[in-house]
Amino acid sequence: MTKNNRLLIIGLDGATFDLIRPWATAGKLPNIARLMRGGSSAPLRSVPNQNSAPAWSSFATGKNPGKHGIFYFDERIEGTYNKRYLNGGFRQGESWWSLASQAGKVVGVVNVPMSYPAEKVNGVMLAGLDAPGVDSPGFSHPPELIDELQQNVGDYIIEPGIPSYMKMGRRDLAEQAIFDAADKRAAYTRYLMSSRAWDVFHVTFTAPDASHHFFWRDMDLAHPEYNPVEAVRYGDTVERVYERMDQIVGELTALAPDATVMLMSDHGGGFNQRGAEYLNDWLASIGLLHYLDSGGQRPSLPARGKKLAMAPLKWGYNQVDRRLPRDAKLKLVRLLPGVRERMEMALTFGNIDWTRTKAYAYGARDDLWINLQGREPGGIVPPEEYEALRDEIIEKLHASRDVLDHEPVLEEAIKREDVYHGPNLHKSPDIIIRWKTTRVIRGIYLPQPGKEPPPVPPLSPNLNNGGHRLHGIFVMAGDGVREGHRFDEGILWDLAPTILHYLGVPVPDDMDGRVLAESFDADWLAEHPVTFSAGTGESGQGADYDSEAQALIDERLRGLGYVG
Repeated sequence: MTKNNRLLIIGLDGATFDLIRPWATAGKLPNIARLMRGGSSAPLRSVPNQNSAPAWSSFATGKNPGKHGIFYFDERIEGTYNKRYLNGGFRQGESWWSLASQAGKVVGVVNVPMSYPAEKVNGVMLAGLDAPGVDSPGFSHPPELIDELQQNVGDYIIEPGIPSYMKMGRRDLAEQAIFDAADKRAAYTRYLMSSRAWDVFHVTFTAPDASHHFFWRDMDLAHPEYNPVEAVRYGDTVERVYERMDQIVGELTALAPDATVMLMSDHGGGFNQRGAEYLNDWLASIGLLHYLDSGGQRPSLPARGKKLAMAPLKWGYNQVDRRLPRDAKLKLVRLLPGVRERMEMALTFGNIDWTRTKAYAYGARDDLWINLQGREPGGIVPPEEYEALRDEIIEKLHASRDVLDHEPVLEEAIKREDVYHGPNLHKSPDIIIRWKTTRVIRGIYLPQPGKEPPPVPPLSPNLNNGGHRLHGIFVMAGDGVREGHRFDEGILWDLAPTILHYLGVPVPDDMDGRVLAESFDADWLAEHPVTFSAGTGESGQGADYDSEAQALIDERLRGLGYVG
């Protein structure tokens, strides 16, 4: 057995054993089943907030978000309530592909989210979802690689516009786009694997995650948005996506029969629990957030004027967002730079009275911020009250119930320092929330003596009817790997040190992850003990997007449910 075998890593964004194991047992995923039988597997714990941006950054660096500094696809601009979009250049800490390159390994990296601009690796690299476009400087390494690909394989697809099709009511086109993008990415990968020498090759397919987000409800009879008529057409969409991914796994592994194979996902998948949508209203119901037109008194003239002015603007903005194709919206951005960002912030926070608000949430996120003096521009919570307020919020979240069935909604509410550590801890929200995975939440209330629960609100449709779960997948099969072995759990940031060790590259001692030793034969481990090197801890060199690039990234991520 040698430590210098080639390693093929296939990322299946959002893939979950909850679907894979029964489908593999039923014979529907023969290639994945073969790897599971012939190798080691385990649920793979994602980053605490289960978001793809920090998850893939932890995969790249072997570090928790408190070290690499990426908590979402965007971050709050210090001293404001506004946000800016990030890219892989903001990430702190070297990627495993950079470390492998420095050790003389030839690498190929395709489509890892948060990897723009492409690094100057010893090999080839194509950036991921955070790249504005294929013509953006730094999209590929070497720079001419993208031209070669497009000449020999066809147009490169970063994201095929699935959210736009969904907003237009064209689910058929959205479904087809998922398969087309997967097939095209497989074609790019086959071309690169066949035309280049490599020691380690990684490609990420986003098809499983996209199918979850937009088609989960169609196979889930218990989902409140399940429609039996739609299910006739789309009830097997997610299953067919997994079957296509299994075929692609077979195609890629056949191209490199000598390679050890790793399958992994950045998080798992399930229905969208939708708890985040109700957080600000829940905070208002317990007196920790106040709207400009609330409080039991007649709204002030400025508040009434602001509300009246916002109504048509909100309607118009939603019409533009729903009805115009992506290209038309981008043309508007060029004509009116900065308008979209200001509208988004106005719609999110425009009706909040910061002078009386102690805590708040960003709409699509399962976390909370304290409106802290000295940090937020309108902060009112003194630093000495910060800890007590977090304790109060966590206690009340545990006591809160779903307005539909009056059952608890909370699995866990976590203080940021209990799950993150490092120089970027201050970028994290103050409380991270995990909802119970037993229901789609219809509203949240805190039971109070003598007070009736609020009525159940009408169910508002959500394009993103699927969401994320804490555990993704890890499967590894090949030389030196235990056969037919399952172990309890790995953590996403364990993969970088495991990859480096298998390639014979020392593991930096500042990585949070560990080598997943339980995956390997005892004899192989004895012959190949883990070695370490000094960590670099270097800072990222990211650059802000211009207004047009920011609008394109916003359109892409908002439609996929990552911002809102």
